[in-house]
Amino acid sequence: MKRAVFRTSSSGDLVQSGASPRRDLAPSPRFVAACLLTFALALAAACGSGDDPYAAFRNGHYERAFKSFLRRADNGDSAAINFVGVHYYLGLGVPRDFAQAAVWFERAARAANADAQRNLGVLYLRGWGVPRDNVTAYAWLFQAVSQGNGRAREYLEMVEHQITPNQTMQARAWIADQLQLPGEPRLKARPRP
Repeated sequence: MKRAVFRTSSSGDLVQSGASPRRDLAPSPRFVAACLLTFALALAAACGSGDDPYAAFRNGHYERAFKSFLRRADNGDSAAINFVGVHYYLGLGVPRDFAQAAVWFERAARAANADAQRNLGVLYLRGWGVPRDNVTAYAWLFQAVSQGNGRAREYLEMVEHQITPNQTMQARAWIADQLQLPGEPRLKARPRP
C-alpha cells in the first residue's frame, strides 16, 4: 500500500506530492468557523444554559434553581410557581416554611397546575402551614385527580373516608366555584369540616 505524501504549495494550499494542487484538502476558514460554532452550541446544550432551573434542581444547585424558578414564576409559569412552593416545602435553597409553600402551591393550583393542587391538598390533609381541613384537602385532591394526577388518588382515597358524602358534594361545588369550572354547581363559602 502506497502512502500519500503531502506538501504545501506556493499559494499555501495543502497538496499531495505528484498531484495537481487541490484546495479541498485544506479546510476553508468558513468551514473552520462553522465547526467551531457547532462545537460551541453542542457544548452549551450539554452543559445547560445556566438558567435551566430543573437541571440546577436535579444537580443540587437549589439556590440557583430557586432564583430561576422565581423569575419564571413572575412570568406566570404555573410549574415554576409550584416549584417555588416545593423549595419552601422541602427547605431547599430557602428556609423550610410550610405556610409559604401553601401560598405558592395555592397560586399554582388556581392556575390549574395539577401537581400544585395535589401538594396543596396534602398540606390541608396534614395541617402543615394551613389549618387541618379534610374537606378542603378533598377539594384540591379531587381536582388534581380530575386533571389526571395519579399520585393524588391515594391521598384522595384516604381523605374521602374521613368526610361525609354531603361534605364531598360541598367540596366539589366549592372547588368548581373557586376555579370557575363549567357544569358544576356554585358554592360561595368554603365548605365546613
